[in-house]
Amino acid sequence: MSRTTVRPGRVGAAVALTAVLAAAGCSSGDADAAGTTDGGTLTIGLSSESECKDPQQDNYGYGSTIGRQITDSLTQRDKSDLTKIEPWLARSWEVSPDASTYTFELRTDVTFSDGSGFDSAVVKANFEALSNIKAATGAAFVQGIAEITTPDPATVTIRFAQPNAAFLQATSSWQLGIVAPATVAKTPEQRCSEGVIGSGPYVVDEVVFNEQTTLVRRADYNWPSGAAAGTGPAKIGKLVFRIVPEAAVRTGAVTSGQLDLAQGISWQDGPALERDGLQLVKAVNKVPAVSLEVNTSRPILSEQAVRVALTHAIDRRTLTETAHNGYTLPATGSLTAASPFHIDQLDALRYDPDRSRQLLDQAGWVTGADGIRAKNGQRLVITASFVANPDNQTFLEVIQQQVREVGIDFQLRPLPTGEFDKALVAGDYDVHRWSGALVDGDVLRILFSTETLNKSRLTPGNDLEPLLQQQTAIGDPAQRRQVLEQIQKILVERAYQIPVFDMVNLWGATSDLTGVGFDDSALILYDAQLAAG
Repeated sequence: MSRTTVRPGRVGAAVALTAVLAAAGCSSGDADAAGTTDGGTLTIGLSSESECKDPQQDNYGYGSTIGRQITDSLTQRDKSDLTKIEPWLARSWEVSPDASTYTFELRTDVTFSDGSGFDSAVVKANFEALSNIKAATGAAFVQGIAEITTPDPATVTIRFAQPNAAFLQATSSWQLGIVAPATVAKTPEQRCSEGVIGSGPYVVDEVVFNEQTTLVRRADYNWPSGAAAGTGPAKIGKLVFRIVPEAAVRTGAVTSGQLDLAQGISWQDGPALERDGLQLVKAVNKVPAVSLEVNTSRPILSEQAVRVALTHAIDRRTLTETAHNGYTLPATGSLTAASPFHIDQLDALRYDPDRSRQLLDQAGWVTGADGIRAKNGQRLVITASFVANPDNQTFLEVIQQQVREVGIDFQLRPLPTGEFDKALVAGDYDVHRWSGALVDGDVLRILFSTETLNKSRLTPGNDLEPLLQQQTAIGDPAQRRQVLEQIQKILVERAYQIPVFDMVNLWGATSDLTGVGFDDSALILYDAQLAAG
């Protein structure tokens, strides 16, 4: 069992720069915590660190970066075909014809990093505990479980009260990464602050919050997923995640060799990094498009004409070129073009400011002397809430300028992550920036059902709800796809959801790093290798 030291961190650009410069003493040939040089040290620059160090609960990147290296899931998606599911902690599974009951046969050779064993009781305890953490990202995937039975240590059966055709896909996500009994026994708050114990290929060795997290390889790891290329322990001996808030500093550190891999290379720095002979790794999201989720309970946004006018006032092509240097892709539907459930909704999303003006005119919104419309003494003001960071600020500022041309005053409301979460739970937003985290089309139910996150604040009994529930009960893929297409059309044509762009995350890497993978947006370092390692 490794040691874990947690010390308060210092925040700021100067500290981040100092941390990167210190990395010069941690090259890929340095010894890891076990005193070996086998595989070397991989130093990764992250833009920020979530306050919650529990992949099942976190919403802001811990689970998809650090957390994915320390927890395993029951299954994993195939890299080349995301609809194909490979074994991981589960050796095999059976799904009932109505997709309401899932039986998993589990591996019997798995242990957690604290030495405790993995079995069906652990899976049961994980999912039952998670279902009671209502604000957890992964909780929506296990809602509706009626019963979990464990006929023997290697068999677990999960029965849902209603069919759930998307659950198998969900078992591959980091949000359902399995944690040890000692972690399950803690309160949600303790799990967030203290971190989790997993069965993954790496173990947390030291944490200095908002500065650095060090992971060391498990020498006894021998249960990678069927989607992995390697067997046995991970290739690299130590992973050092450094928090470097400034994108330019991260890019410079990769260029100088102080970082081997860096998250969030800026859209402006991408071409220069490639010209320097370094790698620009593009992780294309296959989840819902980055969108403005619309609170239809707000008086102004209860008008469909206003919502649709806002949709047509956004020039997505110009936005991606202006804000992202053309690296992201203009949204063409509710789901990204890379999603296996995507349908083309270009007409509903076309840039058509004349159509926007016509809709607002017909709805009684009159242009004032300052160019902003008003009706019955109320100005047409729409406020966008978002997690405060430069990338969000930049693209929303482009939207702000574009929609003003049709008379909409689009105000920006940047919030720290904690306050943003509270605003979402309370429905305290007009629109907010969001995407999603499940490749399966059921992510639309999770986002928009009145029984789950209800991003658009739809009222119970709305005509979208039956379709959201129906698609989970359809075992035939073609029939289920037809229902998912209906859902996407309603979301976009009524502008409950306003897709803006398909995210492409840019990572910079040195030329000697190979084997970095992504399961959608999750960083996979199990197969990574340094040429000098």
